[in-house]
Amino acid sequence: MRSTSRTAKKAPSLLKNQAIQLIPFGPRVTSFAMQLYLLHRCPFGHRASIALLEKQLPFEPIFFSRAQRPPELEAVGPYAKSPTLFDGDVQVWDSQIVLEYLEDRYPERPLMPRDGAGRAEARMLEARADKELGSKLDVLVAETLFKPKRDEAKIAEVISELLAALKDWDHHLEGRTFLVGDALSLADVTLYSIFPSLHGLTGTEIPSQRPHLRAWHERMTARPSSRLLAPQS
Repeated sequence: MRSTSRTAKKAPSLLKNQAIQLIPFGPRVTSFAMQLYLLHRCPFGHRASIALLEKQLPFEPIFFSRAQRPPELEAVGPYAKSPTLFDGDVQVWDSQIVLEYLEDRYPERPLMPRDGAGRAEARMLEARADKELGSKLDVLVAETLFKPKRDEAKIAEVISELLAALKDWDHHLEGRTFLVGDALSLADVTLYSIFPSLHGLTGTEIPSQRPHLRAWHERMTARPSSRLLAPQS
């Protein structure tokens, strides 16, 4: 989750130019108020980019490698990883805090219910997604990306546990378009971000035995904001 100034790359605003073209990192001159620093295929960075696109906020994605963070993030502090948002003079790190900041700072296109009960439900579902599924994805990341030798038995066990945990999510989505109420929320964003990473790491997809979750996933995938941003050289 770290990178170097030599490997960090920047790209034009997604709302003004849909093609992400990377140029060598260096002293940055940009007309965009926001820059989002993120790792490619990072589910946490994916959450932030979905929220920015849903809110129609122009931003500049800047990708960096895992090797070492660019100097901008080093200057912010040790916790500024993927994602870190620069919004003018404001720097925000940690995906959950980035999402909450965007909701507080730019409320015009809300991604949370208006009422307190609905907001609490959305936040609890976000927490559930991270505890029940995100924690297992963390294990898969460690096993597939960081260990010198993959433990295939452990990987299969964790995938089995994760798939079993989808039963309750499928039940929750029966008769629903979104996780909370009748509009997209940060709960949907958080849950959705797990599946592209899961598929990218292991090829695992939502099984056909979970039709309500699959239908929700297809609706989410159809939203232009949900695409997984990728650097282009």
